Amino acid sequence: MYYLGIDVGGSHITLDLVDTQTFELRPQSTLRTALDTHLAPSAVLAVFEQAIRACAAQVAPGAVRGVGLAIPGPFDYPAGICRITPHQNKYEQCFGVNFRQALGHALGTPARPVVFNNDAACFALGEYFRGGAQGFSRPVVVTLGTGFGASFLNEGRPQTCGDNVPPDGELWHVPFRDGIADDYFSTRWLTGEWQRLTGTPVAGGKELAHLALSGHADARRIFRGFGENLAEFVAPWLARFRADAFVIGGNLARDWELFVPALQAGLAARLADGIAVKPCELGEQAPIYGAALALTLVDPASVTPAPLPADFAGFDALLAQVTAQRRVRLDGPADAPWRDVTDALDRALRAAGSRTVWYAAGAARGTGGLDPDALSNIRPDAQADRCVVTGCGAAQVPWPDAATLTLGA
Repeated sequence: MYYLGIDVGGSHITLDLVDTQTFELRPQSTLRTALDTHLAPSAVLAVFEQAIRACAAQVAPGAVRGVGLAIPGPFDYPAGICRITPHQNKYEQCFGVNFRQALGHALGTPARPVVFNNDAACFALGEYFRGGAQGFSRPVVVTLGTGFGASFLNEGRPQTCGDNVPPDGELWHVPFRDGIADDYFSTRWLTGEWQRLTGTPVAGGKELAHLALSGHADARRIFRGFGENLAEFVAPWLARFRADAFVIGGNLARDWELFVPALQAGLAARLADGIAVKPCELGEQAPIYGAALALTLVDPASVTPAPLPADFAGFDALLAQVTAQRRVRLDGPADAPWRDVTDALDRALRAAGSRTVWYAAGAARGTGGLDPDALSNIRPDAQADRCVVTGCGAAQVPWPDAATLTLGA
């Protein structure tokens, strides 16, 4: 039996199969598929579905127990709902799209468990299960490259809230000096410092590392400063979390000898009990491992639909109403069995040969209720057979040509 892990990148997705018993990757099962994130939701979801089927086809039918995705945010990970807005230059048309509903049936019926996690958290989970964070109970795992990713693991579970971790369990947005951490702990800080000190540009971090390894004093000074700054920034969080390891990955980890000695010295001066500083070991395989093995951390029943309640009345009439429309706003009480109703409708529509893109009105919900601007980001897919937005408040989604139905009416 296998778990199927997916690492979702900016221009492609990478899939692989992980053995449920040994936690080893299945030999030669890696699949890489191009993905244009600017496409309409139906086209984006079709790429995922086809790739999942192709990867699973390498083993016996029914041998894949579930699918895990390492996917960038903003994303409602527990619900499987995309919250990436049209202004973020990726998945512009996917705000509110119910990815879990679409992908749960990629391997047929009944639906398989599908879990979503932040890509940095999946990287950390992969290292926890199989890499540099193995054997530690409270590691903090970071990736250093074009951006600054981080995850705080507590006995193998990402911790995203509480007084001992930053908001959402991420460090990139935490203030540091005259900016945020991402300004300082990424390639652009290194190249910016080179420009500031020398007045000349450098192509990237790799080129700067080559200069440092060749003995260039300014380049070595910049990397040393990078390590000193990183120690100053992370030490309070490591102490607050009571971390027992600081595990470093990403492209800049290849330049270990240039900045880690300064980092270790800075941490030793600030942490009385010391801390293990370790390199990541899995590289690009880490998020696939983490995405797949995150399935072991959830109750399958919590991420798969159930049959409709025995007392649920009017399903056939509701199905007929939805079938008659191309765009539907399905509103109703917040405590309605939305996941199960959505799945029952979706299965019936699929059986009739119709492909529906499902949206969740709740994607637009903030602390003060449904946000009008966010509601306007829920945009119907003109290429889909049918678009349905569900949930309490769905009637407020600005689809003027949509039929408005009420669950239980």
